[in-house]
Amino acid sequence: MSDGFPPASDAVVICTRNRPRELKQTLRSVASQSGAEERLVLVIDGSDRDDAERTADVVQNWRDEKLPFHYHRYSGTPAGTRQRNAGIDLLPESVDVVHFIDDDVTLQPGYFDRLAEALRRHSRLGGVGGLITTPNDSSPRPPVHYRHRLFLLRTDQPSRVLPSGQTTPAWPTGEGNIQPAEWLSTCASSYRRRVFQRHRFDPNAVGPSPRLEDLDFSFRVAQDAPLAAAPDARCVHHVSARNRRSTSATTQERLVRRYWFVEKNMDRPLNRLAFWWSVVGQLVALAVSSDPDSSAALRGLLRGIRTVLTRDHPLLAR
Repeated sequence: MSDGFPPASDAVVICTRNRPRELKQTLRSVASQSGAEERLVLVIDGSDRDDAERTADVVQNWRDEKLPFHYHRYSGTPAGTRQRNAGIDLLPESVDVVHFIDDDVTLQPGYFDRLAEALRRHSRLGGVGGLITTPNDSSPRPPVHYRHRLFLLRTDQPSRVLPSGQTTPAWPTGEGNIQPAEWLSTCASSYRRRVFQRHRFDPNAVGPSPRLEDLDFSFRVAQDAPLAAAPDARCVHHVSARNRRSTSATTQERLVRRYWFVEKNMDRPLNRLAFWWSVVGQLVALAVSSDPDSSAALRGLLRGIRTVLTRDHPLLAR
């Protein structure tokens, strides 16, 4: 179902909720990309009523500029997973590549061109992701110490999924324009349309961040078609404070969803053992940390352990 959208070879799907100001900045960066007049942009909005009106106005302003930006009010219970699935179903048949970006990112020049070029040059790729930075970071590469490797928390390789379910982001390595990836973040990633014939975002993964639905989706896609990261396609994630949990709640939810991911996609005894071993490493790190948020994170981690053991969570109760 295309809902009367014009034909286009690639499309951008942006899911949003109660972030009209952040979305305006994001759309400005999308409009500044080369070929913007030919790239379909679909905003799937799960906002409350007042913010929905403001969000619709933001999108309409770009339509007034004769750009193919379209607004769709999502009628179901708001959730990034469900809104993305709805966006995919709305796209015209002509779309071959679907770009996902968050509603609080800005794209650097040439972002879409570089991802599209990677897909053109490597026909076997099912998807490709960009490099995500924050306003104060020049590189997303986290420090990796021996204890990170010991407890299966991090590795020296980018875009990896460890046996514990922990992940590393993409970062430049100086080894060519693209690099193999085992997962992609929906904050900045693109997929061939054909992957959605078999894979969809899990509609049960709902709620504010962190949801880990992008890890779940991309890891499943990677079992059928290789993924890659293109570090020269860059965006800045501004990490809006709206629709986010506290440090304690975020830590708890991240632990629960990491276990959900491992149980769903890596359900082997060694992987479960690796998950719990990584939890031991997190406990040790937080217990000796001097970070002001470490106490809240430790409380959240302990609550997360209890939640996993009792399976007192909608995702684990299924």
